[in-house]
Order: sequence, then structure tokens, then C-alpha cells
Amino acid sequence: MKSPIRTTLVYGLICALITIPATGGLAGIVGGSIAFKLVLWTILSGYSLLLARWSGKHPAVLLFPLILLLGTAVWPAIDTVFFFLGLGVLCWLRSGICFSHFPLRAMIAETITAAGGAALVTLLGPGNAVTWAISIWLFFLVQALYFFIVPHRGSTTADRHNVDPFDQAQREAQRILESTG
Repeated sequence: MKSPIRTTLVYGLICALITIPATGGLAGIVGGSIAFKLVLWTILSGYSLLLARWSGKHPAVLLFPLILLLGTAVWPAIDTVFFFLGLGVLCWLRSGICFSHFPLRAMIAETITAAGGAALVTLLGPGNAVTWAISIWLFFLVQALYFFIVPHRGSTTADRHNVDPFDQAQREAQRILESTG
């Protein structure tokens, strides 16, 4: 998929759907809390690879933040630290490592998406597997807003080729009317 917005939404839906069976499968091996954190770490790792691909960065730049987060994922009884560090790593990867072209816009976008996503998850108050899956989906819905606020450079040339001819004609007509009026 070429659009980061659409890919983020589809990726979030897939992650929400696989969260319950993946956590259940790992829970018998490592315990429930660590299993869930490992599933979330895997989700974030996959999304990080997508971010690196979209920005044209080598995946090796993701290693340090993801290994740091993995350390907190396997550490027992620090769930809150893991979740906040996960938000920090996502912000660090997206605005610091992968997309560093618009610093002020990126900071505003990160504040909106990280705080909004965390607030939405907190308001939902996930206490069981189903509400966690819904929370993951809603979190990725909010994360897609990042690419509305901070434009993705790779999508501009691709979007020009995928524009509906009627929309393009309408924009040209509006431009002509505005320049003559």
C-alpha cells in the first residue's frame, strides 16, 4: 500500500484482530502480562519497520529503541513503564528517526497522536482481551492522524498519478475561477 494513512489503518485492524490469539498462545509460555507486552512490542516493531520503509531509512536505525523497549517488555511488574516507554519510542522513531523534515509540525502531530491515542485507550479502560483489541484499533486510528498533520513526502508523487480525473478537473476549474474573480 502506498498511502501511510490507509496502511496504518489496515495494520492497526490486523494487529487488533491477532492480539487476542497471539497473547493467548504466549501466555502459557511466559505468563499473561509479559505475553501481552511482547505482543505489543511485536506490533510496534512491525509498525516501526513500515515507518522506516516510508521514510527511506535503513531498518538498523530502529534497533536501539526497539531493544530498549524489549527489555522493559520482558521485565515483570513494570507494565505502566512499558506503555509510556512504548509511546516515547513510537514518537522517537516517527519524528526523530524516520520523519525529521518538519520539526514543529512533527512535535504538534506527536503531541496530538500520542496523547490522543493514550487518552482514548485510558478512557476505554481496557480490562479484558476484547477491550484491549478495540483499544489497539482505536490507537492506530488516532496514529493515522499523524500523516494528515505531517505530509508524507513519498505520497505526493504517487498521489498525483492516482487522482480521480473529475477531482482534478474540478480543482483546475476552481483555480481558474478564483484567478479571474
